[in-house]
Amino acid sequence: MRPVYLDYLTAFVDTPHGRARLTVSESGVVECAWPLLQENEGGGDRIRLPQNPRGSGREYLLWQAVEALLAYFSGDFQAIATVPLDGRKFTPWQRKVYQVVRSIPAGEARSYGEVAAACGRPRAARAVGQAMAANPVPLFIPCHRVIRSDGRAGYYSGGGPALKEWLLAFEKEKTANLFHR
Repeated sequence: MRPVYLDYLTAFVDTPHGRARLTVSESGVVECAWPLLQENEGGGDRIRLPQNPRGSGREYLLWQAVEALLAYFSGDFQAIATVPLDGRKFTPWQRKVYQVVRSIPAGEARSYGEVAAACGRPRAARAVGQAMAANPVPLFIPCHRVIRSDGRAGYYSGGGPALKEWLLAFEKEKTANLFHR
């Protein structure tokens, strides 16, 4: 029997709120660790991604994920929603929750209970919270758009409630500007 290895590619991207580590497989984004909590994470050699790598595969998916993340912080929220995700490790419940959360428009928020109801389990708000806490690709699955029923931001790994509030305000401002041009 031959051993089988998963092969991943990783890139580090500087954002307005720290560095992000993006990891892709041949199927899509596996991880978006953001914001990285240690300053020295993501050091090492710097290389440039090609402007537009051709074809498919991990190199193209990594380029697409990096470009989408940069576009997100420029106010283009559509690009990030089109990047394929590698959901092989998601449970069936997580898949359902993440699909609902990815459908929440930028600049809007839903409560954990509203997401649970949209998943067909209106009493499963805590289970939605657990799925959000396990989200390996924040921003690509915009868990910051899921808030407490009292309107407060609630938990957000890495940056806490302040970063979640900043993301929601950033999206609201950018989407409002689209309608006032």
